[in-house]
Amino acid sequence: MSSLPMVATVLLTHESPEAVSRMCNHWLEHDPDQVLIVAYGGSAEDFAGLVTEHAVFIDDPELRTRDHPRERQSYLGVFAAVAPLVEKLGVSHVHLAEYDEIPLVRGLNGLLLEALKREDADVAGHRLNRVDGTGHPHFTFHRHDPAFMNYWRSMSRRDDPEVVLSMLGCGSFWKTEAFVAVAKLAPPLRIYLELMLPTAAHHLGFRVRPFPDQDRFMAPEIPKSFEDFEPFRKDGAWRIHPVKGYWSQSVPTP
Repeated sequence: MSSLPMVATVLLTHESPEAVSRMCNHWLEHDPDQVLIVAYGGSAEDFAGLVTEHAVFIDDPELRTRDHPRERQSYLGVFAAVAPLVEKLGVSHVHLAEYDEIPLVRGLNGLLLEALKREDADVAGHRLNRVDGTGHPHFTFHRHDPAFMNYWRSMSRRDDPEVVLSMLGCGSFWKTEAFVAVAKLAPPLRIYLELMLPTAAHHLGFRVRPFPDQDRFMAPEIPKSFEDFEPFRKDGAWRIHPVKGYWSQSVPTP
């Protein structure tokens, strides 16, 4: 292991045990200075077939949604299930990655750590924006429920408890203290993960910052494939998202 702070990469997936093994091998080949935790949202039968050192089964209906924004998909169950293991392992940082996020460069965690240090941040993520008082669809969908803003007012440590942030969950990078603090929350309503994670971290007093130059490589509305790997890498991408079904296919390693 290098002298870098130890990073836990949480890989959220529902794919077959074979696909999970390929995914884990790829992540470790690209960056051995990390520990992998598979957060598994597939079947209990497939979970039993996983061959990996660290895995947790996520049997949470708030994760297992179809229309994610409208059903307010939540990652709090993932955080709560993973946090005890993160603390036991003694890691300093947590990288939250979805199965369709593919690292393109070696030493990814070193780049993420440098970015966090540059921004003097506790949490960094993609497409980070302040959305309160705007027409942002996730904000407007939640604001009609009085419990939404009341929750932030009740728990905020900030001078302005009205701030609401939006950020992709995929690819977010956390100091362990911030990750564990958010994992302990139990809001009285379901809040969509893209609002919940950054807003909760902010109101708990943690500094949340963007990855300014990497957002375009992670845009969820633009599907990518293996053919995009090399052009994206040459354009400066650290990772690419979403690449659906990649680990289930017989394709070359990027």
